[in-house]
Amino acid sequence: MIRFLSFLCIFVPYTMGFSGDGTYYGAGGAGEKGSCLLPRLFNGIPVTVALNHEQFGNGDKCGKCVLIRGEGIGLGTKPIIGPIYATIDNECPECKFGDLDLGMDGDGRFQIEWEFFPCESIPYPHRKYLRL
Repeated sequence: MIRFLSFLCIFVPYTMGFSGDGTYYGAGGAGEKGSCLLPRLFNGIPVTVALNHEQFGNGDKCGKCVLIRGEGIGLGTKPIIGPIYATIDNECPECKFGDLDLGMDGDGRFQIEWEFFPCESIPYPHRKYLRL
């Protein structure tokens, strides 16, 4: 029985935590003007996202980091292709469960998968500076 379960674990495909649409709301995100009132680059991660209303809840996700993956499937001029690491700094009231609105220049709506990711584990090429 253990061998059978081990066999199953090897062939079960890995999926990320959530899936939805990825859209854009402009370079730099909201920063201090967003729902989270976080200063820009407070954790060294330059990309920010607005989290959909349902998952945003009471703001307890503010400052958490996410790992976003996309394969460019969708419509628009700038496909979302990951990995992209970002910090939640705002709420997207019109987004549906699983959707993220990226604080980057771009245009379109693309299928994405994403998950919460420990900010301290984000590799340094994706950070603006090293926090000591």
